[in-house]
Amino acid sequence: MALPATVLVLTSLLIVVSCNSEKQTKPASKGSAKEIIVVAEDNLWKTSLSDTVIGYFNSDRPALPQPEPLYKVVQINLKEFDNLFESHRNVLSLAIDSSLTQGKFQIGYNVWAQPQRVVQINAPTVELLKSTFIEHQREIFNLFENAEIERLQKLFSKSLNIKASERIKSKFNLDIDIPADYFIAVEKENFVWLRKETNVFSQGLLIYSYPYTDTNAFNSRKIVSIRNQFSSLYVPGPSDSSFMVVADEFISPVSRFLNLKKELAVETRGLWEVRKDFMGGPFINYTLIDKKNNMVLTLDGYVYSPNQDKADLLRQVQAILLTFDFVEK
Repeated sequence: MALPATVLVLTSLLIVVSCNSEKQTKPASKGSAKEIIVVAEDNLWKTSLSDTVIGYFNSDRPALPQPEPLYKVVQINLKEFDNLFESHRNVLSLAIDSSLTQGKFQIGYNVWAQPQRVVQINAPTVELLKSTFIEHQREIFNLFENAEIERLQKLFSKSLNIKASERIKSKFNLDIDIPADYFIAVEKENFVWLRKETNVFSQGLLIYSYPYTDTNAFNSRKIVSIRNQFSSLYVPGPSDSSFMVVADEFISPVSRFLNLKKELAVETRGLWEVRKDFMGGPFINYTLIDKKNNMVLTLDGYVYSPNQDKADLLRQVQAILLTFDFVEK
């Protein structure tokens, strides 16, 4: 039995992935950071599969002040998948393959462009396509997010604030790439506040540390409490006696454990506000242990962008924070 045309895409993809050398130069990936190209035949997309895929990616990103979907889904069929779309940063290919007995999930890295993630799911039936997608949907989301983080880090690395990075290194024994358009607003013994200000939005980074005593440092309430202590002291608002705190009255911060640079960490997302003023927005916070110095280290980024979407701006500060590495002494 001849394989359907879409399955041949998988075959060629595998050849590209296995034969391509990283030494080869690939074009920069294109497309919107908010968008996923779904390659699926029109008849397939007319089934309940599209409801499953769109339903997931249209779900709201966590801990944002206004609803913003994970990604916008754009479906194209195989005939439309030409050189223009091959260079898109996020590609999800879905196809029926009657030769299979179960769903097949595969990932391609930087297949036609760089950075790029290409996910291929084949299955013998629509229901198995759906169940395989559901099984891997969180992994797919993380793959696309990581590709965007990689792209941003590469972009930021072209122009850095070396002096700010050196100050952070000397203070926290931490290597981190600070983009050139950030400046140090406040510097204390165990705290640094860096800011980027434009006419439309503001972005900020908070880096602070304190002695590690026990595993309570990973408790989400502790993380919020410590953040409030530092921000109320060192992050003033625009009006007299105003200051930044976590805004958790209506939306509670969301925390999860993960591994960062082979170390256990807690990622916390939530909202901040300025007491005695009218400012607020989302933040992302990474808390981990500097084992060599027995210190709790926190890397925190926030966004202020009234009346505008904030997910992309928050991902930008996330990308900066994730360039960190401990200095080897």
